[in-house]
Amino acid sequence: MLLSAHSEALHAARTSAEFAAVISALDTDLNAAIARKAELEKAEDKAIFGDGDLAEVRARLGDCNSEIALYEKAIELADVRRIEAAKNEDAVDVEALGKDAKAKAADLSKRWKKVYGLIEQARAELFECDALRRSLIATDGEFEKAKRPDLRINLTTLRREATAGPRSSIPARLSRPAIQADTLLLSFLSLGGPLDNRAGIRAQTNGVTSNADFRHQQASD
Repeated sequence: MLLSAHSEALHAARTSAEFAAVISALDTDLNAAIARKAELEKAEDKAIFGDGDLAEVRARLGDCNSEIALYEKAIELADVRRIEAAKNEDAVDVEALGKDAKAKAADLSKRWKKVYGLIEQARAELFECDALRRSLIATDGEFEKAKRPDLRINLTTLRREATAGPRSSIPARLSRPAIQADTLLLSFLSLGGPLDNRAGIRAQTNGVTSNADFRHQQASD
């Protein structure tokens, strides 16, 4: 059988890549058969003028034409299967993409819940920090009255030392809303930020609702 060398691969092929490999092998044999046909046609021309057995040459030429037709048919059918397999693979890829999207959405939801929890935790800590700061301010007043300034607590130094340390680097591809949120969070740790207790900071920020507005106001001045 002319296709016996390819029958196992033809029966086993399932993916578009496997069908493409079978088609390539069939195409190689087809080209070889076409080359033989050209040689047999030359032999037929010679046999017509008595140089060779014309019947034998024509029999071989007929077999070659049958072989070529069979290879062409096999390639055509294999290509149909290849196209069908490629479509199925694309559908599988979309399904895999959908599963990946759902997994990422679940992870994003989990992280947003974590962000929410951390923000609520930070708010509670800020409330406690504010209560302790106000208590220490009142205590400082008592130390002033008792003429014991050596017992006063420098709240600005305390806060700056407590919030000093390395900062996480910003990812290369961070969205604008994320950059704005990060800038806002860092403002709470920065000099001149909402929590900075430098002398005169209350007067400077009077009526200013945000750190960004405060910096804009400074630039305008």
